[in-house]
Amino acid sequence: MPEHILSGIKALVAMKMRKEGKLQREIAEYLNIDRSMISHYLHGRYPSDRIMKISEVIAELPVEYGARIIHSLSNEKDIAKKLIKVIYNAKIKIDNDKCLACGACLICEAISIDGIEVKIDEDRCFLCGECISKCPMNALKFVEE
Repeated sequence: MPEHILSGIKALVAMKMRKEGKLQREIAEYLNIDRSMISHYLHGRYPSDRIMKISEVIAELPVEYGARIIHSLSNEKDIAKKLIKVIYNAKIKIDNDKCLACGACLICEAISIDGIEVKIDEDRCFLCGECISKCPMNALKFVEE
């Protein structure tokens, strides 16, 4: 069932991207799936109404919860990142006034410490939120781009 829910989330993303004027080809390339599947998503032929309701509930959750769920459903971090970007328009930001540079967030390969400053490489960040959950000072958080 997780793969069905992930398909529902992909369908929501495809519909949102289509409303933004993206072509089926562009959406298929972005999500790395066949164009015929995008057609099914856009015309309501797949997934089921029940799966779509579950997917809509996930999309309505705050990003810190929705991102964790999406990552738990997907084995592909880059696809999960793309889904999170479209649904939540989010990135992870650090509040340097709160950060102690303790290194707890270094579980993520996208984070580095330069002296006493923590930096996030947005290209390498998959928006999984692991660093947020590890930070004892709550210095990391999701923000809207």
